Amino acid sequence: MELELHSDLIYKNNLDTDKFARMLDDPSQCYKFYWLEAIVNLITITEEDLTFDQIINEMILEAWHSVTRYHLHLGPTIKGKSENFLEHAIGIVEKDPLLKQPSSKNDVMEAIVRNDSELRVDKNSLTIYVPYRLLSSFLDEVSGSDRVWDSQKRLIAYFEMINKKTPLLYTIIDGKGLQKKVHVNEYWKQLIYDNYPVITSWIQLKKIRFLQDRNPGVPGIIYKLSPENETTRKLSNARDLWKSAVNYGKLSVYDIYSGRELDIQHFDLDHFVPWSYVANDELWNLIPMEKSLNSSKNNKLPDWSEYFRRMAESQYRLYEVIFSHGEVRTSFEKCRRDNLNAIWATERLYIEGNSREQFINILEHNMKPLYDSAYLQGYGLWKLPKQLVI
Repeated sequence: MELELHSDLIYKNNLDTDKFARMLDDPSQCYKFYWLEAIVNLITITEEDLTFDQIINEMILEAWHSVTRYHLHLGPTIKGKSENFLEHAIGIVEKDPLLKQPSSKNDVMEAIVRNDSELRVDKNSLTIYVPYRLLSSFLDEVSGSDRVWDSQKRLIAYFEMINKKTPLLYTIIDGKGLQKKVHVNEYWKQLIYDNYPVITSWIQLKKIRFLQDRNPGVPGIIYKLSPENETTRKLSNARDLWKSAVNYGKLSVYDIYSGRELDIQHFDLDHFVPWSYVANDELWNLIPMEKSLNSSKNNKLPDWSEYFRRMAESQYRLYEVIFSHGEVRTSFEKCRRDNLNAIWATERLYIEGNSREQFINILEHNMKPLYDSAYLQGYGLWKLPKQLVI
């Protein structure tokens, strides 16, 4: 996506939109995306200059769900530990014992304030280069190794000088540490207001590409930049299929975790590998479950060695009635658009003639790598509450 901005201000005030469009080129870390995004967000709600501290708090809020809910890595990890200051800061806030679960934006902001002293090291580290390097596309005559980058005071003065000839997106008002301020040019502000949907979409696309490179095995990155939207779930046809299997195929359905028979009118469909990882509602990953247990399992993985075979057996019993009862087959066909998109599932799993072992082997061959990838990404293991152990 090439950034195309539309505003008369480009011509009236000599705003260099080509340089603006290059601000996010070739990043080595994610910080530029979140810093720019934070500024774009904040100028829509305040006319005041923005402190570095405000901007970093907004960065934490913007990256919160990607890290805590979807376990995305924002940068490199070494020996299992994040080497990314923003991701590390989020980890500090997430451990706050007073943080409500699930957490609203206000809850997270309150936790950031409570943990202000613990966050100082990461916040200060973020301010060493990011606010200055983001403007590098406006500085054609300054190379990446120029010594001017070694002095923040010199940079601040240099920005002021350049700004008199070519308006920069922002200049920096010197201050102490995190109380330095960003002053966004009024004409750039107006251009951002005029092109807000385009600019925010451009930042998101750049961010998606970067995060996909940093998380190469993770599906559905595009869905993992913001809080989960329940309207993206497409479970109604899959639920109807299980109900049809009970009503027409006389299938008895049991919760694979508690072992109890389920009331087909009151059950949840559980994503064996969490939706927050797979980002789809594929039929082969959905299994009926007690509502209370589904709330407990939430965003975790069940123990593979203990529960996969039970899940696969339940899936095979459903498979049997699909191909032996016309009414159930009709319900199954309605699942094809939203719940059957994996080629291996349509061409190898859900075809007539598979034996029990063939079906389970196909399922295991394709699900185990997905499960292992989620585990390596940081998804924790769920333990069945002790009082319900079979």
